Amino acid sequence: MSSGAPYYQDDAVTIWHGDCREIVPTLGRFDCVITDPPFSQNTHANAKSNRGKGHGNRAIDFAAIDFAAIESLLLTLAEHCDRWMIANMDWRHIAEIERVPVAGWEFVRFGVWVKTNPMPQISADRPANGWDGIAYMHREGVRKTWHGGGCHGNWIGALVTDGNHPTGKPIEMVRTWVQRFVNEGATILDPFAGSGTTGRAAKDLGRKAVLIEREERYCEIAARRMQQEVLAL
Repeated sequence: MSSGAPYYQDDAVTIWHGDCREIVPTLGRFDCVITDPPFSQNTHANAKSNRGKGHGNRAIDFAAIDFAAIESLLLTLAEHCDRWMIANMDWRHIAEIERVPVAGWEFVRFGVWVKTNPMPQISADRPANGWDGIAYMHREGVRKTWHGGGCHGNWIGALVTDGNHPTGKPIEMVRTWVQRFVNEGATILDPFAGSGTTGRAAKDLGRKAVLIEREERYCEIAARRMQQEVLAL
């Protein structure tokens, strides 16, 4: 639960500690949502994280989410987001959104992040899953604009293995989304902030961000990342 005050705040980024389902309705409007909700129970049960030397391979250590919860949150987010939503999401959830659109959202594109360093298949009896889905959605009834021209919506890059989070996303991928989908000076919402990659990308690129994370250990990691100097890009 949120204590009523942000966990961390500076001129560009605010971090809330708590459940996004309770916090989002108390917030104002946002230009864009960039986030990474938990995947389905099926995916979590079979997942390991590739954390690199010295960290070992750790199973996903936070709760999975079912489609009913995803749908409920999307309905809430539609009341607060003016334009795009980009989400790393379980392909099963993306497929369901494409099949039966959620009110308030136009499903635009199913992209993929192809990982260059995925975990190998432990059982060795089938190919490993070396990609994650990316859902591109837009507020229904609003004209779509972006800064990407004719670029595609896929990404090829390495899984983060710094040990901060078992499903850390490449900062380069999130920065690209910020550049292409978010106007300068606009505010981004990330309701599943994890270690704060969305906030870090927003701060580096002159945007603002509001992050929500229910696990305090990740709020602390995100806060430390926000305290770093803005990178010269």
